[in-house]
Amino acid sequence: MITDTIYEHLKDIKSTKVKDLLSKPTIIEPTETLSSVINKITRNKAYDVFYLNGKTTLSTNILSLLNAKNITNMKVEPFLSPVPYVSPSDSIQKVSDIMTHYRTREVPVVSQNKIIGVVTAKQIIKLLSSIDNKWIKANLIYTQNPITVTADDSLSTAKRIMTTKKIDHLPVVHSDKVKQVLTSSHLIETIIPEEGLGRRSSGVNRIHKLESKIGNVGSTRIPQCSPNDDLNQILKSMLKTDTTCCLVNLWDNLQGIITFKDILGLLASKIETKIPLFIVGMPDDQRYSTLITSKFEKTLKRLQQTYSEIYEARVVIKKERSGAKKEGKFEVTIMISTSHHTPLIYKSVGFDIGEVLEELSEKLLRNLSKRAKQRSKTSIRKMGLPVF
Repeated sequence: MITDTIYEHLKDIKSTKVKDLLSKPTIIEPTETLSSVINKITRNKAYDVFYLNGKTTLSTNILSLLNAKNITNMKVEPFLSPVPYVSPSDSIQKVSDIMTHYRTREVPVVSQNKIIGVVTAKQIIKLLSSIDNKWIKANLIYTQNPITVTADDSLSTAKRIMTTKKIDHLPVVHSDKVKQVLTSSHLIETIIPEEGLGRRSSGVNRIHKLESKIGNVGSTRIPQCSPNDDLNQILKSMLKTDTTCCLVNLWDNLQGIITFKDILGLLASKIETKIPLFIVGMPDDQRYSTLITSKFEKTLKRLQQTYSEIYEARVVIKKERSGAKKEGKFEVTIMISTSHHTPLIYKSVGFDIGEVLEELSEKLLRNLSKRAKQRSKTSIRKMGLPVF
């Protein structure tokens, strides 16, 4: 099974210690204005910023700040939310799980009640590029049919898509061809108030910028690959162009996109069950981790009794960041691989992780039981026997 092989292949990467990959963090204070924080992000080429409040690490990032109504005067505090930290002795596996679950590109490293550094997604990408991944192809990891915008769409339209869909990359189409990719970083830079403008004119200028067309805003130095290109080629091109995505094309047609998130998904936690179960974004909270593992182990055991052709299950868990609130909706997606179909995908969203898991489990059991019955009827027909 290919995922099992990938899991074993990446074991050494996942066991690498955090202390070997430390970078300088971007530290802020809750009383800073959004414009000040955005300027720090731009100057440090960062994506996430951090503040240590006692034993709790608070964070925000570029995508969250796009929701701001008043860049000039508003404080950053309402946009800060708790995010788990790691210690220098923790593994990259833990870092990857936090990045996936909290949709970050940087994870803070804390020692002796101080943020001493961060581990970035880019560092993990560099680490992955140091080993032979030529047998891992783009078609195993890319996100199919990405959302796109046109050059005639407004920047505010792009902003709305990014903030509602929780995505950082939008391919921009000119005359049926993708010419560039617009990112949340490009958008945040367009709404930074220009120096010397007054408060009122800064607000007016920001609104004017957002209502303007996308045009050529974005990066044209985006690497491209085909579905059969290998991971080493993709990582090399992303690092060379210093980009966070790669477009997947087939005969000049956009097939998908590969982002840091897709690549980090290769480092998913694996739960040992009779049917291989991989979990991406396992919550840091042990209560949730135990609940998720227990629920899916039981579900897979029941599924195997009625639908024996499952050979792998993959669960992706995301939690929406919601400003200063600790609570947010859970989005859980489960992909079931069988010998007869492309992966079967089921998704559910809700505030109560227990209810989300229960809904998904019932949906899985109900739908796959129907498939099993249909397959049984088809087999009986082939044998020329009556179907009751």
